[in-house]
Amino acid sequence: MSFPELKPATLLDRLNRFVAKVLYEGKELTAYIRNTGRLSELLFRGNRVYVKERTLGKHPLEIVLASYDNHLVCIDSHIAPKLYAELIGSPVVFEPTFGDRRFDLLIDGRPVEVKSVNLVKEDVALFPDAPTKRGKEHILKLIELSKEGYRPLLVFVVQREDCKLFSPNWEVDGDFSQALELYINMGLEARAYRCRVNLKEIRIEVEIPLVVRGQSLYSHR
Repeated sequence: MSFPELKPATLLDRLNRFVAKVLYEGKELTAYIRNTGRLSELLFRGNRVYVKERTLGKHPLEIVLASYDNHLVCIDSHIAPKLYAELIGSPVVFEPTFGDRRFDLLIDGRPVEVKSVNLVKEDVALFPDAPTKRGKEHILKLIELSKEGYRPLLVFVVQREDCKLFSPNWEVDGDFSQALELYINMGLEARAYRCRVNLKEIRIEVEIPLVVRGQSLYSHR
């Protein structure tokens, strides 16, 4: 997936979950954040970010990438389903609804939930970086649908390059992590992927091991 033209800016302050103040071409401007996570290791005062200009909405900029050591991290959580759809190259339906729950994709009749992963610690990609009741409910609904004859798929897309494996973030959200463990122990399919990121594009590069309580697997296939 190609990015629009991105330009550097310096983060000054995160005003709330969705808005930051940045220094851009000598001016202090507001920038939209398309991510509800904490992102504390990415969005801190003085960090280099890369923004695109916006023509709609009240904020003139949007933060797309943030610097971390010598790497770039894509913080736009909305593109994760599009990246997975691009990878598989099959026809997909976006945002299908099953009962009271909306998922990211429908692929060959399968409900697919795709999670954007931005946090990495010691080469391990972790999700979530903040408690997510909605994320746990997605997994429980996928389990429920599996009992109705569907074959659900849960996908974690790590939108950065500096990781070797994926794990649920037990320290931050034990409920979500337990739900994921239950899902996998039921033999349901989960996959994790790492992306290649630069100023021009982001693409899924490779599948990485998914580890739950020390048990390494790529997925139940």
